[in-house]
Amino acid sequence: MEARPDTTSLDCALIADAGDPIATVALAERVDPANAPRPANASEQLLFRQIYETLIRIDCKGRLLPGLAESWSLDKDGRTWIVTIRENARFSDGTAVVAADVRGAWMRDLTGNELQPLVGRLIEAVVPVDDRTLAITLRTPRPDQPRVLAHTDLAVARTVGGSRWPLGTRPDGAAAERDRSGPAASSMISIRRDNLPSIRFLVAAGDPRDLLDKGPDLLLTRDHAALEYAATLPQFVAVPLEWRTVHVLVTPGRAHGTATLTPEARQALATDAVRGEARGANEPFWWQAPQACDVAPPVSRQPGASTPRIVYGVPDTVSRDLAERLVGQDRRAYPNAVALAGEPLAATWRRGRDAAYIIALDRLPLEPCRDMRILIDGARWLDPETMVPLVETRLQAIVRRGTSGVIADGDGGLLLSGVNGPSPR
Repeated sequence: MEARPDTTSLDCALIADAGDPIATVALAERVDPANAPRPANASEQLLFRQIYETLIRIDCKGRLLPGLAESWSLDKDGRTWIVTIRENARFSDGTAVVAADVRGAWMRDLTGNELQPLVGRLIEAVVPVDDRTLAITLRTPRPDQPRVLAHTDLAVARTVGGSRWPLGTRPDGAAAERDRSGPAASSMISIRRDNLPSIRFLVAAGDPRDLLDKGPDLLLTRDHAALEYAATLPQFVAVPLEWRTVHVLVTPGRAHGTATLTPEARQALATDAVRGEARGANEPFWWQAPQACDVAPPVSRQPGASTPRIVYGVPDTVSRDLAERLVGQDRRAYPNAVALAGEPLAATWRRGRDAAYIIALDRLPLEPCRDMRILIDGARWLDPETMVPLVETRLQAIVRRGTSGVIADGDGGLLLSGVNGPSPR
């Protein structure tokens, strides 16, 4: 059946009261245009959401809403969705968005027929039917609704020569430019928006309390010191977001049926080990649920001695806290914890020769099969049934009083008024 959902979603407003639109946003993590349109951290997720659209959106209530597409319907084969791009879709340079642009954004190159790896985990095939219509076959069939089309890996952008930023599809030329007048550690990115002043994004790594001193309208953080500091400033109010991240202990060679942590033990870790807001991981866990995922079974690791250490990724401070607590509890099993990043982290994860790993996963992934494939492809020895859930974390939005116009999407992203659709005021 053709879908033309309501676009209001006013009950997903972060701040219910009317107020001035958000004009300045502070970002505490690095923003790299080379990652656009697919974010690698929370700061990029917030910024890229204002520039790059997916074909559909999912709001905080799980409702499917139009994005770059205005309608979608299931083909008679039960596997392919026929998607129609909205009539007025434009890139930020004013050129029309056509079906071939969407396909091109998902391919390795414009002349080839191979999907980008991240896209290929979600999409099996994409065929333009006409200028505004696409036939999209999902990797994992979803006959009820095409929720996967809201995944940020499927955001649409177009690369242009001479610009570090790909073109986005938000109305009225939403685009980003880096202000190079300030120091490297503190830069400004501005985005134009429909009928409202531009949004200024202040990017500055370091203590988020310093960002609050610069007087932003919005800052996302889970830093306990920053939240305590904001509570002393009458101009700010903190709004908790949804629990989005779950941290998991992975032990290579762990046998099925081995005792896992009780809910009480998980909550104790959240309370005693993690600096900042956390709670014990809550069931159900998506990697333990039966899934019709086409993934290879785990393979045995190559023989050899294991390194007695817990490995976690940089700059994941929650995994660091958990690793340090586990080392303190059982130094015979885990003599020390080691932080790695990039290829060294990927290589040791691939080999599975360490005593344990702590990894962070999306608590409610939009497409569990995609996330499962990424885990298995990165570590063929991994048996998801032996993963041990530990704690969950979430961000809080520190918002200047008297402002509004922030909509929460179902994947944890935030959309600011004026960049797409109606204001939540």
